[in-house]
Amino acid sequence: MRREYIYPHRSVRSFPVSRVRLSAALAVAALLSAAVFYSGTGLLALHGRITLFILQHTGIPVAGQGSLEVFPHLGPATGADVPFAQPRSRPWFTTLLFAACLGAMVVIYRKVALARNFLIFLAILLFAAAAVIVFNPSFYFDSAMYQQIWLRGEVLVWLILPWVAAFLFILTMPSLVPGVVWTLLMEGYAIVWSAVRLAFCLGVLHFTGLLFLPLLWFCLGLLFDVLYVILFYALALNRSIVRVAGVRMP
Repeated sequence: MRREYIYPHRSVRSFPVSRVRLSAALAVAALLSAAVFYSGTGLLALHGRITLFILQHTGIPVAGQGSLEVFPHLGPATGADVPFAQPRSRPWFTTLLFAACLGAMVVIYRKVALARNFLIFLAILLFAAAAVIVFNPSFYFDSAMYQQIWLRGEVLVWLILPWVAAFLFILTMPSLVPGVVWTLLMEGYAIVWSAVRLAFCLGVLHFTGLLFLPLLWFCLGLLFDVLYVILFYALALNRSIVRVAGVRMP
């Protein structure tokens, strides 16, 4: 005899969703977003110090520091001036980089069928950057502009992330306090990890120029933001299952 319905999976069967939990999630998300907004200047300063620290201790030259306008209400951020050679000053080097990257994509495309659509999108970004370099010689771009674009995207992520984290953790953890702790941990991780990724992108900019910047902005920017949200949720959900259902015996 077939059942009229399917039992929920045990990973969601014990979610303690209630009006109290929902109200707590909304309150924590609103408070944390407000804290990020009103302390944005300090967070941007901390972000800049972490990025500068990494650059200085990895041998990436920094010609100086400048002020970056991110959003009017958040105050200026500090950006490192990372020098790099323009692609047209060393065309053969840029051509070899383009060919090597494209060749690696072709090899992966042939070997990994699951990654093909993603690789096509990355190839489009690579070709777009190459087209700008070749057909628009007057195009100007420096490390300050890249940091400004990066920070504007990341600040929006920091403001939206508390709402995502609160609903993922506070509504799913067995008790309220661990959910709040996971929410705060992911927000702090987002800020520190953003600075680390930005330092890496600036290092690539110094050694290779503009060619890989759009590709890096997508892969290490928006894509990595999604990946660490999934990672934190998986870790928190695993802890919830262990606490509620216990460890499965072999």
